[in-house]
Order: sequence, then structure tokens, then C-alpha cells
Amino acid sequence: MRKEDVASFIVYTLMLTIALLVGLFVIRPLFTTGSAYNISMNQYLFVFLNLLGAIIFNVVLLELGHLIGGKIGKYNIISFNVLGFCFYRDDKKWRFGFRSFDGLTGEVRLSPKSAESNPKPYIWIPLMLYIVELILSLVLYTAFRDASAPLAIAAVIFLTVASMINLYNFVPFKLDSMTDGYRLTLVAKKTNIEAYNELMRVEQLQREGKTAENIRVFDEITEFTASINMLSVYELLAKEKYVEALALIEKIIDVPDQVSSTTYYRLIAQKLYILIKMKPLSEVRSYYDGQVDDKNRRFISNDLSMESVRAYVLIAGLLDDSEGEVQYAMSRKDKAMKRALKSRAEVEAKLYDDAIQLVLKRHPDWSEQLKA
Repeated sequence: MRKEDVASFIVYTLMLTIALLVGLFVIRPLFTTGSAYNISMNQYLFVFLNLLGAIIFNVVLLELGHLIGGKIGKYNIISFNVLGFCFYRDDKKWRFGFRSFDGLTGEVRLSPKSAESNPKPYIWIPLMLYIVELILSLVLYTAFRDASAPLAIAAVIFLTVASMINLYNFVPFKLDSMTDGYRLTLVAKKTNIEAYNELMRVEQLQREGKTAENIRVFDEITEFTASINMLSVYELLAKEKYVEALALIEKIIDVPDQVSSTTYYRLIAQKLYILIKMKPLSEVRSYYDGQVDDKNRRFISNDLSMESVRAYVLIAGLLDDSEGEVQYAMSRKDKAMKRALKSRAEVEAKLYDDAIQLVLKRHPDWSEQLKA
């Protein structure tokens, strides 16, 4: 299980715990007060309707905050998506449709207008709106918990839903979708702001079906700038410019403390893939035996990413001469492709096929087995 999945599970558990505790120790006691009996409907129906209203209100409020922040930060608004209901810009005209989104409840996609575009308002405005709602809800709860329990209950429900959504949205690490809390950790450095804008520029070109050219390469390496530099690596791999791609990879590998271990190990896998295609096997074997430790080797053999899968096909087939391990790597290809970014799928498919062909060239007698 990936770290993002574990972190997401913990956050979801906390959200459910908050809902349970508030229901048992705040809302339930309010229903026992005299004024709560003035509710002219079933108590469960009352809670359900307020819960539904709170979800809709807070989801829209969060994405409105993103929209306002995007405008303040000098971005073009590309789409406004709430629970799949999406208004999007198509050929300079606004249209409506149902679309998926990267987030808990929706997504506002941006495109930078210039190098001066700043994502910080996009991140902070939703939090400021939540604080306003927090204050108003607490005021209503305090004012009406004795005199008018229905209003107090509604205030508590709205505050609870807002807090659950914002807990997910502002935890400062990566979850199963991009969150404002994770964005905050990225844009703490000016270099990362520049990299974030470059990423949005490239993604917008890809959504328009255009080829992203002249992708910026960052000399200051962070986890995020490394991911942007990898866009250039894939662009070079697609053009079979292996020397240039290897130089970019080396730029990141040279500062291993600036990136996560996962990123580092996958870069080693990328490097091994290129070296095996470019260099004599004796030279690659010397590097593999002397520079790639057992932990790195285990990671590449077990990692469910296309970078590692295609590298392991070559390692198993050309360095270890193990038909069984090649078949093991091939069995993981489909799952790894599903995890690959859509923008990289075509390149990855070609790189994988090239790896298989290299193995078959060395071991033509494996042909039937590897086709099975």
C-alpha cells in the first residue's frame, strides 16, 4: 500500500470519528432539550436535510474559494467542477458537462496568465472562508442552543461538515488527491511556485491536445521540481534522446537528500534502463554491481510503476538472464500502466515494448514463453 493510501485512510478515519463524536455528544443531547421538540418533522429527516444542505453548501463554498483565489492570483479559470458538475472553457466558450475531478469534492483548474501568477491566494481563500463559517456557526450555536435547539443543531451540522472537508483539504501531506495542504508545502519555496505554474501550463496544453514543447528545466532540485524535470525526461525519451535524458536524471540523482526515496529509486531505474540501451552490458553490469545496493534492487523488482517494470525487464533479461523474472515483470505491466499518468502512457508503452524486444534479441528462444 502506498504512503498516500495509508495517509488517506488515517484522514478518512479521523473524519468519521469527528462525525460520530459530534453526533453522540453534541447533536443527540440537543434533541433532548425542550425546544428541540418544536421540530415539525422526524428528527432523522431533519438531520438528513441539514446534512445534505451542509455538504452542498460547503462543497460549493470550497470551490468558490478556489475560483476567487485563482482570479486574485492572476490565473485563467479553465474549469469549475463541483461533485462532477463541471463548467469548463472550450475554445474560449463556457460549456457544461459531467467530468471527473482530482479532489475530495471538486476541482478548479487553472492556467497561469504570466510568470507573475501566484497560487497562494488559491490556497488561502478557501481556508479564510472556512474560518468565517466557523465563527458564524459557533455564534449561532452559542446563541440558540437553549432557546432554539433546531438552529443550534443546524449550526453544528454545518460546522462539522465544513471541518471534515477542511481537515482533508489542509493536512500538510500528499493524500489520494491533490489537496491545499500539500500545495502549501510545495509553494513555500519560490522555485516550487515557478514549477507549479509550469506544470499547469503543460497540463493545459495536454488537455487541449497540443504537444508541450520547451518544458522548463529547474536547476534547484526539490521533490516538486524533480517531477517537473521528469516531464522533460519523458519528452526526450519519446524522441530517443537518451544522452540528454540521462543528463537530466543525473542532475536529480546527484542530490538524493532533496527527493523522496521513492523518487530516487525510480530515477535509478530510469538510469539503468537508459544505460542498458546505450552502453555495453559489461559496463552496465559494473555500475549495477558497484553502485546499486540491495535495497534499491528490491525496490525496482517490487515497485508497481512502469519506470521500474521496464527497467526490471532489462535487468532480469540482460543482466541476470532470468526468464522467470522477466515473466514476473511482464505480469505486472498492466497494473503499472493503470497507475501511469495519461500523458506518459503512450511513451511508456513504447519504452516497454523496446525493452521486450531487446530481451528477445538476446534470448530468441524465449519468444514463445514471453508471448504467453
